[in-house]
Amino acid sequence: MSLSNAWGAGTVTLIERKSEFDYLENLFSETDSGNGRIALVNGAVASGKTELLRTFAEQRAREGAVVLTVTGDRDRGSRAYGSLQQLAGDLPLPQARTQELTRLIAWPSNGNDLSSPLRSFDIANIVLELALELSEKAPLLITVDDAQHVDASSMECLLHIANHTRSARIMLLMAELVHGRSVHPSYRIELVRQVNFRRLGLAPLSEEGVSQLLAQHLDPDAVARLTAGCHTITRGNPLLVRALIEDQLDWPEPGPDTRPVVGDAFRHAVLTCLRRSGPEVLALACVVSVLGPDSTVDRLGRLVHRKPADVERALQALRTVGFLNGNDFRDPSFREAVIDCMEPADLAKLHAMAARVLHADEAGADQVAHHLIAAGGEPDDWTVEQLLQAAKEGLGADNAGRAVEYLEHALAGRADGPQGATLRTLLLRAELRAGPATADRHLTRLCEHERAGELDTEQSVFLLHCLLWAGRHQEAEPILDRLGREYPHGQAHPSSALTNVGHFLRHAHPALSKRWAEVSGAPAGEAAAPARWPATASEALITVLGGADETGSASTAESVLQATPLDDLTIEPVWSALRTLIYADRLETASRWCDALLAESKARGVAWWQAVFSACEADIALRYGELSKASSYARGAIAAVGAEGWGVAIGIPLAVLVRVATVIGDHEAVREYLRQPVPEEMYRSGYCLPYLRARGRYCLANGRVEAALADFQRCRELMEAWGFEAPTLAPWRIDAAEAHLRLGNVDKARELAKEQLDHPRFRSPRVRGASMRMLAATTDVSSRLTMLKETVEVLHASGDRLELAQALFDLSRTHQAMKQFAKARMVLLRARRLGQACRLEMTPPRGSGEPKPAPAAEPVAARAIQGKAVAEVPAAATQNKQMLSILTSSEYRVATLASFGYTNQEISTKLHVTPSTVEQHLTKVFRKLKVSKRTDLPVDLQLDAGRVGSAVGGRRSADQRTAEPGLPRRRSQPDTA
Repeated sequence: MSLSNAWGAGTVTLIERKSEFDYLENLFSETDSGNGRIALVNGAVASGKTELLRTFAEQRAREGAVVLTVTGDRDRGSRAYGSLQQLAGDLPLPQARTQELTRLIAWPSNGNDLSSPLRSFDIANIVLELALELSEKAPLLITVDDAQHVDASSMECLLHIANHTRSARIMLLMAELVHGRSVHPSYRIELVRQVNFRRLGLAPLSEEGVSQLLAQHLDPDAVARLTAGCHTITRGNPLLVRALIEDQLDWPEPGPDTRPVVGDAFRHAVLTCLRRSGPEVLALACVVSVLGPDSTVDRLGRLVHRKPADVERALQALRTVGFLNGNDFRDPSFREAVIDCMEPADLAKLHAMAARVLHADEAGADQVAHHLIAAGGEPDDWTVEQLLQAAKEGLGADNAGRAVEYLEHALAGRADGPQGATLRTLLLRAELRAGPATADRHLTRLCEHERAGELDTEQSVFLLHCLLWAGRHQEAEPILDRLGREYPHGQAHPSSALTNVGHFLRHAHPALSKRWAEVSGAPAGEAAAPARWPATASEALITVLGGADETGSASTAESVLQATPLDDLTIEPVWSALRTLIYADRLETASRWCDALLAESKARGVAWWQAVFSACEADIALRYGELSKASSYARGAIAAVGAEGWGVAIGIPLAVLVRVATVIGDHEAVREYLRQPVPEEMYRSGYCLPYLRARGRYCLANGRVEAALADFQRCRELMEAWGFEAPTLAPWRIDAAEAHLRLGNVDKARELAKEQLDHPRFRSPRVRGASMRMLAATTDVSSRLTMLKETVEVLHASGDRLELAQALFDLSRTHQAMKQFAKARMVLLRARRLGQACRLEMTPPRGSGEPKPAPAAEPVAARAIQGKAVAEVPAAATQNKQMLSILTSSEYRVATLASFGYTNQEISTKLHVTPSTVEQHLTKVFRKLKVSKRTDLPVDLQLDAGRVGSAVGGRRSADQRTAEPGLPRRRSQPDTA
């Protein structure tokens, strides 16, 4: 529906034009009294000039004035007297009076001289004579619309009339486009020279004016809702406002948004304004729609082949009509409208030209690449070079999606050869950020590049890592062999990429480590060169896994983390460094770094990094006994990139999920996790060990002891074959000892537990406490009691809440067996409290005379623990803080040990004080806590008790750790990390 049809051809109510209309009426009154006037109305395209002239002329005609109308036409601008023919045909005079004028105007079409001064003078005089004749009978109003398009010959005649209107009843009313290019540019000067000349400028509608215009067609609610939005988009241009009104009327169900619907009517109105502004303005608008915020006068001039002054004039015209803010469109709707009117080939050509112009101005590679992508077509060498540079910058700015777009377009023109290999390798890196599964599609083609010798050493090593991760050993092994043959012997420090192959294989894919050593001839224990962080991180991890120098390795891992900014090429050494800290049992340090790295990964939006660090968080949380957190992190790690994205390392997050579900007794969840397909090649990688151990623990919990023992034995075989010794990775001796104990093989269980306890390496409290607990289970009751008390102390310091809860449970059963029912009940309450905090599924000790706990302390099923039981822990922590405030440190230590079931003599021995001192402290504790005996002591004394440890409370919070002085900082990271 056109605009004219929308509002009809009847009388139009002028909005915010009353003062201009009144001014024109005053000028016409002066004209009627014999003082002719000349008025020039100028304004932007579609600002209401034509409407004002038409309304004014109709009013004068109704009052008896003679009205003659001339309208400039761009198509007739080069045709002599083209505009004057309209006036001659409308003269209300006998044909005999206008016959000569008509003949002279038509004469040029017969091929006569158009430039004859005599001929022009005759026509101008005849027109003036006829005009004066008409003005004698009634005032004469001559309106000239679009004066800038009136041909030069017709304008000369009009100016001739203007020169003789001072004492005649003739008013010459002209309207022109501001900033428009005129066919007769000097006419404005001629008009200004006349003393009876007046100029009027038409301003855009105000917001109130827009509201009035909307109110003529829309309901009041819509007017109130849309006025501000309409004014913001149109800047008060009446034609654009009316177009928006039509779009609102055409929209079936307008929503509640304050932004009006922008539809076809608005787009057509935009194009109408541009076409009426002239071809120069339309051409410039097309270029602005392509350059956008990169538009400058110089760049626009080079693209439209115009001088800066001409460009600035066209820009000013676009600003005046309300299209531009500065040098760019103020609203995306204008850009969309302009682009819609362009032919695809023309648009592509403009984008290609814009890319060249921006590159010449040394604009950013991303700016250039944006236009190259939009230009489409098959890229040439220059285009590929620019796209490659932009992709590298995009990855550096964490805009992997944009980098992928650039590289895929570049590959459309250079899919083969070394350049295609480089592009595809970088594309693989970019897509890895979203997860290895999405990038897997490039591996086959990259293998073809590698076989053709089109990959350099670093690219081949990168491909090798990706293939091994995906479990594609059949394709990886030939590459491994070729890289091994390239290994430079005799060099002090060979290529860092080749050096790291051996280190990486030893901890990630140890089954291939021997093959690499044979092919490359590289020493098995080759040291990493200084500052080569990938090899250094791998070497530190290998050292820890081998059971040697965990302290030095942990220090090396921290150095790697401090010195290595996180990016696509460093994610592997950073992950290795974190795992080194975890397996070295430096959980506080590992947790600090992991928190910072995960936060950075989320801030930069890299899904793959988030998955890796979430898996580390899950492992740390599990070791602290934070089961809900461990499960949440593990699920997040898998969800971030999908199970397929984890490749052969899927065993890491799955192992956490299986362990957590086993501990809380959710056996259906365990079965679901174990049904998750895993690559067969996982069992040739170091990532299988946590999975095998978790599966064995599940079998053990379900009474399938033989199956569990088989998994633990498999862990032993693999670790021995690969040179792994760290029990923090998979404590197969402790697990196998428990399985043998279930089978009644007490001697074998004792042998394995003692072997782990006496191992010269890995003397951490976590490993030592677990070994002692298992060894205690193989001894007689009296010896077991002493050993379990020591075990509780050791585990209390380790922070392992799971193992501590089980040790307390064993200790309670031992007290029960020794008929110490009060102590058994007290330790059992503590075990239950700890179990609730960990979401453990606890079973009370059985036997005659079993202590009868209060109802609130009854064992709780795993799925029910989430409610009241867990809610009790914060309350206990609050109670503990209150006790800390009223007990001295000495009293607190004595009360804590007493609550663990220690006798006064045992407490005095541990604290190196006399038994009487212990008795005095306990007396004060009983009085302050208002209890009468030690079995009434609170079971939550250790919660957040910094004076004696924080085992039950687990690790400190992130806020507590961040507040510590000396917190390590990552290079290139903000201090708040």
